[in-house]
Amino acid sequence: MRATVKNSISAIIVTFYPDDRFFEMLRSIDDQVDNIWIVDNGSSGQIRTKLEDLGSNANNSFNFILNDENLGLAAAQNQGIREAINEGSKWILLLDQDSIPAGNMIDKMMVAAESYQDKNYLGMITPRHENDDGEPSIPSYSTKHGFRLHRYFMKVDEVDDTLAFGMASGSFIPSAVLQEVGLMRDDFWIDYIDYDFSFRLRKLGYRIIGVGAAGLKHRLGESFKKHIGNFSFTYHVHPALRRYTIYRNRIRVIREYGLKFPNFLIFEALSISKDILKLAFIEGDKKKKFNAIIVGIIDGLMGRGGFRRF
Repeated sequence: MRATVKNSISAIIVTFYPDDRFFEMLRSIDDQVDNIWIVDNGSSGQIRTKLEDLGSNANNSFNFILNDENLGLAAAQNQGIREAINEGSKWILLLDQDSIPAGNMIDKMMVAAESYQDKNYLGMITPRHENDDGEPSIPSYSTKHGFRLHRYFMKVDEVDDTLAFGMASGSFIPSAVLQEVGLMRDDFWIDYIDYDFSFRLRKLGYRIIGVGAAGLKHRLGESFKKHIGNFSFTYHVHPALRRYTIYRNRIRVIREYGLKFPNFLIFEALSISKDILKLAFIEGDKKKKFNAIIVGIIDGLMGRGGFRRF
């Protein structure tokens, strides 16, 4: 049973050629929320047929928006968010198609929300992102140490309301906050959507709260392991298109919020340095990816958005 019955909760799930993990996620989240909005971004063939069959056989809590083309992650999220708010949902949960919530994730986040003393400043709750083995997969970044962001992995018994930003998948947001702050940035298309939203929250005084007891299994995409002598490390590879949107949107976010949140500038400087070194010495297809980065930086400085093919 949920921690509360007075709050209507809608999950918004954007799909694009989902695999079987998506259906596992649906089984996990179905009993935790009141409504599920599945927004498909132009899947075709057997995947589209599976989604249509799911829609025709699903219970009343399932709602479908089947786009004929890929509108981008942010625009698809906004389609679901608008429908859910119009239907009266008080809370919005954003999920990626391959994220699997623990059976009590919503319970744990609602308990944190109801026990939080400064409810007027509650902007967003985020779970503890985990690998399939239960170990933390994504670090949290706290502002409690001042000028430099504190990187750490959240413990299961921890609640932290000093987070600098929250990841999109697993974000649990009051509808009233979305209506005040605004929805996701459509023109970002993909990447840095969650950073932008987080900083808009914080700019208005809202806090981002991490709840370690709320587990979410989440994958960061394909990873590789590199061995150099006795040293080994795991890294992720992005194609040219993602390199473009990452650098275009990070430049836009830095321009808009860098002076307001200077510790983010330090964080980004380190992130960019590591990414450039990784691309220069480890990854392939360097020319195309470096070109995408340069174009992304230029377009970011020019304030451009939307989709661009590489």
